[in-house]
Amino acid sequence: MKKCPPSRLQPARWASTYKNVIPGETMKRPIGTPLHACLFLFFLLASGFCLDAQLPGLKAPPLPAAHDFIKPELEIPFMLAINGKPYGELETGILGDQAILEKSRIAPILLNYLRPDIYSVIFDSVFGGISWLTADDFASVGLAFSFNQSELTISIDIPPEYYPVIDIDFVPDQVYNYKPVLRPAPFSGWLQTDTSLRISATSWSSFYLSSRLSSMLDLHGTHLFGTANLTATTSKATFQPGDVYFIWDSRPIASQIWLGQFIPPGIANQTRTTIWGISAASSESQKYIVRQGLIDDMTEFTIKKPAKVTIEVNRRQVRTSVLQPGNYRILDLPFTAGLNEFVIKIEEIDGTVQVLRRIIPRENSVLPQGTTRYAISAGVSPRDQSEFLASGYLLFGLSPAFSSGIALQADKRSAMGGLTWAAALPLGTLNGWASLSGRWDGFGSEQFAGAAQMNYLFSFPTIEYVPSLGLSASYLGKGFLAPSLVPPSGSPPNGTMSISANLYTRLALRTGASIGISWSRSESTPPTASTEFFGSLSQSFSKGGNLSLSARCRLTSSGTPQLTALLMFTIVPKDDVPRSLTFVQPLDEPGSLSLNDRLFLFGRIFNFGLNASNPLPGSGKDASWSMNISNSSNYFEAGLSGILDYDADMAVYKGEASLQFKTTVLFVGPHFALSRQIPDSFVLVTSSPELKNEPAVYKLTTGSQFAAMRGGNFTMLLPSYRDAVLSVDLIEASLVLSPKIPYALISPGYRSGILFRSEVVKRSRITGRLVDASGKPVGYISGDIYDLGMSPIDSTFTDEMGNFEIYDLLPGTYKIKWPDPYGTTTVELREDAGELLELGDVKVP
Repeated sequence: MKKCPPSRLQPARWASTYKNVIPGETMKRPIGTPLHACLFLFFLLASGFCLDAQLPGLKAPPLPAAHDFIKPELEIPFMLAINGKPYGELETGILGDQAILEKSRIAPILLNYLRPDIYSVIFDSVFGGISWLTADDFASVGLAFSFNQSELTISIDIPPEYYPVIDIDFVPDQVYNYKPVLRPAPFSGWLQTDTSLRISATSWSSFYLSSRLSSMLDLHGTHLFGTANLTATTSKATFQPGDVYFIWDSRPIASQIWLGQFIPPGIANQTRTTIWGISAASSESQKYIVRQGLIDDMTEFTIKKPAKVTIEVNRRQVRTSVLQPGNYRILDLPFTAGLNEFVIKIEEIDGTVQVLRRIIPRENSVLPQGTTRYAISAGVSPRDQSEFLASGYLLFGLSPAFSSGIALQADKRSAMGGLTWAAALPLGTLNGWASLSGRWDGFGSEQFAGAAQMNYLFSFPTIEYVPSLGLSASYLGKGFLAPSLVPPSGSPPNGTMSISANLYTRLALRTGASIGISWSRSESTPPTASTEFFGSLSQSFSKGGNLSLSARCRLTSSGTPQLTALLMFTIVPKDDVPRSLTFVQPLDEPGSLSLNDRLFLFGRIFNFGLNASNPLPGSGKDASWSMNISNSSNYFEAGLSGILDYDADMAVYKGEASLQFKTTVLFVGPHFALSRQIPDSFVLVTSSPELKNEPAVYKLTTGSQFAAMRGGNFTMLLPSYRDAVLSVDLIEASLVLSPKIPYALISPGYRSGILFRSEVVKRSRITGRLVDASGKPVGYISGDIYDLGMSPIDSTFTDEMGNFEIYDLLPGTYKIKWPDPYGTTTVELREDAGELLELGDVKVP
């Protein structure tokens, strides 16, 4: 059977970096319908955006024809093998002389063997309307499918490019391909309340209660977000709805559609304000940061044969590993600002050597080469539906080091268009934008006006004592106003121009200094200009703390210098309890003092804070003192605070006390849990009754950790689109208890909830007596024990009476391979078998 090339679905690692899209297939990005008949710009953007992009040099795989009418003539169990390893029995349909598989049966099995985005493209998109799959269907997406009708076997071979991505960190060296893979639940969400009650000390009968409600519902990838505010006083209560909008997220085409009341996306100087409207935008799943500021998906690579892999960064070898076929991603590489040379040398087991070289820029605004990011939106003002706003942008990754794009925006009075760019240079990063606006409402004397901004940063954070330099310049033409939902009023803005430079360097191990200068000019009547000089010196201490002195001198066109200075002293002891003391004293303003500490009271840890402004008595100026104490748990956050103000003019004191409480209810299907914060995505862990008295520690490779002492339901937070490994450790359990799923790969989507059922299984001991066909014991022979996939587990021996024992087995099916001519014994260990399973006499030929 002809096998389709793996590149049909796999994004090219070193030539193109499309994510979650079948290379060669059209990216059908939904656009939406404008809400106002006059939104000409919206149609202009929609017609100009390249939403049906196709990668050069790759042909689209033929989509399978819709053949739901196919029904098998009969169904019989076949033995399934994946990548040459036995998996188990699978009910298989027979149609003529072909074997066909039901999608609902094979999809959950292949979930553990495919990259989440590849799985989503295959089963959610390409096979979306198909119930039974043929060999041609598998071939169309690059999977090899073969069967042997006489031996009742089916084999599915998955190319290494499709394997789940394995993260490689410097510690530990060994990596694993974890199973099972858990995907977002079809129904999940959360509801948060943030409530505050304030009571005045001068009038205890008056109070002010405010509560902000936020919620999200996720139904098969369609998200409903909503906010509302509830306020109450002694005289009245009000309820005010906030933003309410839908987001439909599609991972296969990496796009989103927004509908409702929301703040649309924007770049550069585009106006971002709340609208009632619709928006279509690319999804951030195209690029995911593994460690903030360190690496992105450009460090992924594929191994097709066992090989020794050598990693070099900026001509320095940083790692050598022996890896098996699969997809990998390197963590914690020492990248610097600007361009980084990333080299992978792959020495395969047959002697073939590949050297893959890639230039990776350290600039978050630079898109991977060949990718795009877009957004297009239109809507009306929630308060005045005669006011509309349409905007959009399209960004291109033109090279590994340069991205550029266009941005357009319009209201009923004006329109604006511009360019934006970002570049990673050999010596730093450069980004900026330029815009031109035009008006037809007669506001001001200028019909057209321009604006621009440019920023440059030179920085090598990994090289000590190399100064970092930042340069910035901006220009705003006279009368320049970005389109808005609010009509302009007053006088048109004056033209302005500004230039600034900042230099920071380390003078010693714990001493740093920075200097800066800025110049600005306003085309007012008469024109004005000012120059400002800035300097600071900071010293940190080995015991914990920092002392800094900064000063500014501003020179204006009037010639009168304005000098300000600031002294800041912070003490942060290096101990187990985080605490700090900070004192700030400006040159000509009151000083301030703040203290933060942790207190252990009533068996709990409380955060304590004390702040004072102008705390010295007898100054005759306004002063303020405040104190707060709060407790944060995994489920809620509660606090009590008080403030005391002194009004020097009235010579009176005013006081106020307040209570705060915040919690979030999260759910996945019928399961609920509490958390103190709103998640991006989350894992809801539900514990079995056997874990009620078994302490367990749950860890995610993203850094989250939870110690469950009494079971129950709880949540662990993680970023959207970022896969993570969840591990379970029963820290005080008996030796016969083990987690049923000790490791799982969590694969979240956009703002999704995933359910993990934490259960335990008991390890069992198996005893038996090996006898031959005549009933005589077979003594003094060994037997090798394998699982159902024929992976070696352990071995056993028979004594002179043929008795044998096997220890520490989890529920499952095992095979004991005896020496010839005694054959193989199959043993099934059920979950309810208990600690001992007695087989009795086991007959062999």
